[in-house]
Amino acid sequence: MKPTPASRDHLSFGYLSLFGLSGLASYYSTIGVQAMATPVYQMTLGVNPAWLGLALALPRVLDAFVDPIVGNISDNTRSRFGRRRPFIVIGSIGMALTFGLIWMVPTGWSQVGQLSWFVATSILFFFCHSVFFVPLQSLSYEITPDYDERTRVQGFSSFFNRLGELTYSWVFPLSQLAIFATPMIGVRSVAWGVAVFFLAVPGIIAGLAGRERFATMAAQQEKVRFWPTIKAAFANRPFRYLIAMVVTTYMVGMLASSMDYYLLVYYVCHGDLVQGSFWKGVLSSSYGIVGLISIPILAAISKRIGKETTMIAVLSLLIVGACARWWIFRPGTGWWVVLDPVLGGGALWVAISMVVQSMFADICDEDELASGQRREGLFGAVFSWLTKTGTSFAFMITGLVLNWVGFDVALKADQSPSTILAMRLFLTVAPALAAVACIIMLKKYPLSRERAAEVRRQLEARRGVV
Repeated sequence: MKPTPASRDHLSFGYLSLFGLSGLASYYSTIGVQAMATPVYQMTLGVNPAWLGLALALPRVLDAFVDPIVGNISDNTRSRFGRRRPFIVIGSIGMALTFGLIWMVPTGWSQVGQLSWFVATSILFFFCHSVFFVPLQSLSYEITPDYDERTRVQGFSSFFNRLGELTYSWVFPLSQLAIFATPMIGVRSVAWGVAVFFLAVPGIIAGLAGRERFATMAAQQEKVRFWPTIKAAFANRPFRYLIAMVVTTYMVGMLASSMDYYLLVYYVCHGDLVQGSFWKGVLSSSYGIVGLISIPILAAISKRIGKETTMIAVLSLLIVGACARWWIFRPGTGWWVVLDPVLGGGALWVAISMVVQSMFADICDEDELASGQRREGLFGAVFSWLTKTGTSFAFMITGLVLNWVGFDVALKADQSPSTILAMRLFLTVAPALAAVACIIMLKKYPLSRERAAEVRRQLEARRGVV
């Protein structure tokens, strides 16, 4: 499908909507396994949380090392279908098949057997995720050369990303409805539905609709060399600052996301898994709603004050929200839990997926100015590699922290006061400190609107308008 721009830089609403559907598959492929693993493998099957944390981390670590390889292959692919789109379609189909398999674990197996099943099927799933996500991310960077239109492209993807956030925490509660003969039959039925309608279909549509702006130019350039490009990525100053900020945010955000679930179940709801899962669903849906509302607001603010200043404003609000969690996550809180996303949390994840991704597109232009090559695949893969490694570390740390503070699932609501106190501190203090660190990094970020415009001018003077 060809876009019908109102100007050379502006992309049509219809085109961006079709491509933006990829945001739904991206969200479920990134968070879907984590969201279901805790209630299914730990709370239902009784797997030790520390071992589950390690099992969650291992596939993501291996997957992270696959990303740069996929990015390099995508950058160097020469086909009549392009260098991104075939991978997106094939990867989305693979994700759907392997996601369903994760939840087909035999319930009669030992804990070691169940963990082995989880690790093996998760490795396959996240391999397919790399095949899908790295080329998709690379394609999103190259769709338009315009500084503000790039934020709009990411905004459409963020819209569907937030639809995923609205729904993902209801997947497990839905699987526990009385219409299913057993809890695990419910899990498997709902999981296969997610695989088809939230992974395969959106991914295929986005892959078929995508426009490869640099397909002709890339076919004529020299092969993108793996190690020199990796070195160039880390030598790029804006890239280093942005990577450090995103990895810090992801690590602490994933830790907080897991910790709030445990607090909702074992502290706020006194060990009631069903009730705690309900409020987790309310919380996640609230994040999605606030995120959806934030998309046009952040786009307008970014257009007015620039991308890096917008991120500083969001992180400043997050500091307030992190402190407020001390009072939000307490027994009897009820619907006050929706204040958490309102006070910065909801806007943060939209800003990461929308504003920060637009900033990476600007970085790819600066890299072309320095290297003469379009290397979005490998640059995006390095970003994905580092964020996944950070996320994996956060999964592992969550289980270790729970064991360290004395959490015992068998005690249900009878966790010790010191255990609950430590969990609450991890939920509040860690995100606030991380936000302060990220603001310091952004203060040093050098790629402003003016610099991005100058880079574009030099590129078009050298190789013409693409």
